[in-house]
Amino acid sequence: MIKFKNISQDKPFVLFREKYELALNAGQKNIEAISISSFNKEKNEVDSRYVNIKFLDKDKFIFFSNYNSPKSIAFGTNNQISGLFFWPLISTQIRIKALIKKTSDDFNQEYFKK
Repeated sequence: MIKFKNISQDKPFVLFREKYELALNAGQKNIEAISISSFNKEKNEVDSRYVNIKFLDKDKFIFFSNYNSPKSIAFGTNNQISGLFFWPLISTQIRIKALIKKTSDDFNQEYFKK
């Protein structure tokens, strides 16, 4: 499940939370899974993979990854991504276009302590 922290009151984030609650109440499985697509400049190719969003903090969707993984390396070559949530139980897909960046070391350490 996604933890909401200080969520932005801008319309896209309010609408996201409303749809999330509908999907959650409908029993949607893997509700936190999002397909992230990125472009790796070094390989000149697009790649997609699923990650689990852990937090929506203000206007940031946060997930964790090994910084030495192929996806993290791809993020380092081009910080523009697109993401797609698909919740079939409520016939909804949510597309996101964003810039990606690493969270702080303090944030990561605090999360993994728990």
